[in-house]
Amino acid sequence: MISASLAVMAQDVEFTADRPGASTGPATVWRGVIQLEQGIQYDGIGDGYGQFTFSNTLFRYGLFDGVELRLGGDALIHHTYDKWQPAFAGLAVGTKISCFEGRGAIPAISVLADFAIPGTAGNGFETEHLAPSLYLLFENPVNDWLSIGYNIGAEWDGSTPAPTTFLALCLGFSITERLGCFAESYNYFGKAGNSYCADIGFNYMAGECVQLDVAANLDVCNPKQYWAVSLGVAWQINNPKTK
Repeated sequence: MISASLAVMAQDVEFTADRPGASTGPATVWRGVIQLEQGIQYDGIGDGYGQFTFSNTLFRYGLFDGVELRLGGDALIHHTYDKWQPAFAGLAVGTKISCFEGRGAIPAISVLADFAIPGTAGNGFETEHLAPSLYLLFENPVNDWLSIGYNIGAEWDGSTPAPTTFLALCLGFSITERLGCFAESYNYFGKAGNSYCADIGFNYMAGECVQLDVAANLDVCNPKQYWAVSLGVAWQINNPKTK
């Protein structure tokens, strides 16, 4: 899963990041911009099991205005059978395409598509076939300090033909010009069962091209069985518009 959030809504900071959080905003990076989003996360998974992701990585490249290419992957250590084991969750490539910038009550709309690449994951995380995901991303700015984002999507695991449905609703708040926070609900509906989760986090613009973030989430129905905390940074490595 690729993490996401609404950007800080500052008038003089033109920046957007797709982390932290589970939902994804519709904004794309500018043409020619290379952006790195990097995080660490600990997932608590009941009965003493857990997973530490020490490299949750996403590269975004602005191919055209409103079109970006994406490459992501997770390196982690997971606890099973009373021992910790290193693993790589595999690479995923994709694109985000802006379809409509939004006007009045009509939301900004983008399409996000990606797929996991077979043969790039370690033991326990392999996929037999291409595992695509497809999402519609929406966002409605309410005023200068509040924005509402919502996603609907389908995710395939590369093993079964039936997808899992993903739904998310995110409220993004601008506290100051550089400090923002978000709260969201995200849910998965599939043959293996349904899950209902929520998270909250903060993001801070440490510079014009650097955002720091912290977030926490849990399974609303089984908080003792699943919870997570994360820290991260989003960095625009190059920005032609600030040169």
